[in-house]
Amino acid sequence: MHDTKALGEFVSLAINPDAITAVLLPDGWHDVRSGTFVLDAYEYVEGDDVTHGGGQSGICATGFEFATGREWIAGPLTSILAVRKREG
Repeated sequence: MHDTKALGEFVSLAINPDAITAVLLPDGWHDVRSGTFVLDAYEYVEGDDVTHGGGQSGICATGFEFATGREWIAGPLTSILAVRKREG
């Protein structure tokens, strides 16, 4: 059974970030360590200073980050092609 929620006359796929088990990026599938996938503002920073904010220069304002094991992967939300998730 797929998770869907009716929003007026539209339907949402309702992806729970805690249920994501793998992410498809342009270079292939990446397993996601449980509980590490998050969405947030996509910005580059140096110390406490934002050097390039999300939404500037046409870059997606929302980004993602997750751990695969010993490394972390982060990027703009628009680079995600698909996700795998646990049922529930």
